[in-house]
Amino acid sequence: MAAPAAARATVAHLLVSAGGVVCGVPLDAVRRVVRALAVQPLPGSSRELLGLAEFAGEPLPVLDLAALVAGGTSAPGGPAPVTVVVWAGPQEERELVGLAVEAALEVRPLEIAAVVPSPSGLVRGEVGLEEAVVRVLDLRLLGSAP
Repeated sequence: MAAPAAARATVAHLLVSAGGVVCGVPLDAVRRVVRALAVQPLPGSSRELLGLAEFAGEPLPVLDLAALVAGGTSAPGGPAPVTVVVWAGPQEERELVGLAVEAALEVRPLEIAAVVPSPSGLVRGEVGLEEAVVRVLDLRLLGSAP
């Protein structure tokens, strides 16, 4: 007998590369994928916050996704070449933020039941694909109090 549909639910994710790690960003949170935005650094900010950019005429905080998920930084030699603009935070307080990444790879459905929980920061868990282990992100946790 086949597994119930709810147990085998899949959710589309944008796979991105950040600091040598493949991350899955829920597609329903993605607003736009653009070339790297010009970022103005903010004195005294954490290493995860690269600074502010302008997006659609509004200030947009841009975060280094590699620093958030891998504890490292994006590839050396300058800013990450791609900014993924996403909705982040709890539904009732969500805001747009930019995630600086090395590459937007592809859109893939990920089977939610296959995600092995490993809550750490904004990483919900991991799922194994044929070509890589994907760190599945929970953007609702981004910006929430620890």
